[in-house]
Amino acid sequence: MKKKLTIFILLLLIFVLSACSGGDKLIVGTQTYSETKTMGYMYKELIEANTDLSVEVKTDMATDTLVLESMMSDELEIATTYTGTALSSFFDIENPRDREGTMKQTQNDFSEEYNIKVYDALGFANTYALAVTQEFADEHNLNTVSDLKSIAGDLTFGSDTSWLERKGDDGYAAFTELYGFEFGDASPMSPTLVYDALKNNDMDVVLAYSTDARIDTYNLKTLEDDMQFFPPYDASSYVKQETLDEYPELDEIFSQLVGKIDLDTIRKLNRKVDVDGEEPHDVAIEYLKEQGLLE
Repeated sequence: MKKKLTIFILLLLIFVLSACSGGDKLIVGTQTYSETKTMGYMYKELIEANTDLSVEVKTDMATDTLVLESMMSDELEIATTYTGTALSSFFDIENPRDREGTMKQTQNDFSEEYNIKVYDALGFANTYALAVTQEFADEHNLNTVSDLKSIAGDLTFGSDTSWLERKGDDGYAAFTELYGFEFGDASPMSPTLVYDALKNNDMDVVLAYSTDARIDTYNLKTLEDDMQFFPPYDASSYVKQETLDEYPELDEIFSQLVGKIDLDTIRKLNRKVDVDGEEPHDVAIEYLKEQGLLE
């Protein structure tokens, strides 16, 4: 009887200790692409350096939607995601052309419906952008998407299949209607191949992602979306409000990152990972030390 009681007490102590230690551990979720991993490790380093909490970074989650659903089901507490993506996954975007309004709607809707705090933008947006080589831009004096109108009929255009075929107000058909022109040849292709196609002169114009490191590496130019066709995809820190309530010291950590990482910076950080082969964790630590945010 005493032996059984001893075993029971030991098991009870293990359970209590496990429960206590679990409460001192936070989980950050990241998507498959580099910038979210680098941001995830920035969160980890800042939290562990400034609090008694430990942080696990769960990488390579398939989609932004999965990341947010995991937050809602208490599988993780912190993530980086984007206004347009996050909002359209769970709500209707009230005004896709209003960047500031979309941010406010995202913050209000996620706070009211899911008790998730969306911080103001980190400083960069990962959005679609039309890209050309710098040489081609100089030759044709291209700065905005509208500048393509007079020559678009003679140009080849490469884009991922989903965008070319997408119905509604954010696909190729809607784009041509707003801008008033079509490309002479619009070809579907893998998003990972569009940059090489442009570099090798197999395409004149491609649909790129604004934070991709190859834009700088290949000396490409993104054209200004002067008619504001593409919805805003501003990157922000997303944190469960109950986590902030339990550990109020976290608010200062996330607040200090607001506006600190612009488009040029995130491209450089992505290049270190995607081109130079560095680990996102190492890139995150190096950047935080450079900014004086980590000793």
